[in-house]
Amino acid sequence: MTADEVTVLGNALLAKVFELSIPNIRRVVATAGIDAGLIPATSEARGGQGSRAEVVPAVQRLFTALPHERKERSLPILADQILMSHHGTPRDEVAAQLDHLLAQHGFRYDGERFSPVNTSDEREREFLPPASYDEISDGFGRLADGDESGAITKVCGAVDTLTQALYANHGDWGPVPNSFQTRVNISLKKLNVFETMKHEFIELGITEGDATTIVEEIRQAMNHAAQALQVIRRTMGDVHGTRRALRKTAYDSIKWASAICGLLEGEA
Repeated sequence: MTADEVTVLGNALLAKVFELSIPNIRRVVATAGIDAGLIPATSEARGGQGSRAEVVPAVQRLFTALPHERKERSLPILADQILMSHHGTPRDEVAAQLDHLLAQHGFRYDGERFSPVNTSDEREREFLPPASYDEISDGFGRLADGDESGAITKVCGAVDTLTQALYANHGDWGPVPNSFQTRVNISLKKLNVFETMKHEFIELGITEGDATTIVEEIRQAMNHAAQALQVIRRTMGDVHGTRRALRKTAYDSIKWASAICGLLEGEA
């Protein structure tokens, strides 16, 4: 990460740390490698727990003074400590708040490292049809902006657009089914996607039995993903972003839509 990105994320994480009690602030920042001994303790010496007006600016100055590498190393520690230290608030709720905060700055935390929200979909470009890539990328953008329901609608639209294009290009397929899941399954079947996949696995030296098992598991996974997307869009999707939706479900929806479109890449 760049120096600016590390500084921005560090300040955002510290804002969550500053919601803790003064003793816990000291403990968390010390765990992250900030010298808590340099934080003034005048008010604590007078018998209290400490003054935020005294502690917060000092912590911010100490973090700013850290070398870039130490700042970067402190970020996952701060994130982990935030998740563990907000007692009284369910961990899932704290995690959702942290995800939302980081996404507003264009990043996500996977429990080990920080990555730009749009990095994964950018790297998927070569594996997706161009129109699908654009819509899925827009879905990532909406998720980063906190619009979970809009993200769900956008990526389901990517699958819709692709399967409708396939029906348009193959006039002998018959009428376009109303069911989202049916369009996906018929498209995969008509194009012999799984038969081709099995043949390619065998060419790689995989036994026919293992190739059959892999293909069947993927077939079932895509069927379940299409069914899940169909229900999720009906219950959580909203192009205007006014419906409530789970953030993790929106992210999963993006990945399921990417997997379906990736299987149909080059066919539309």
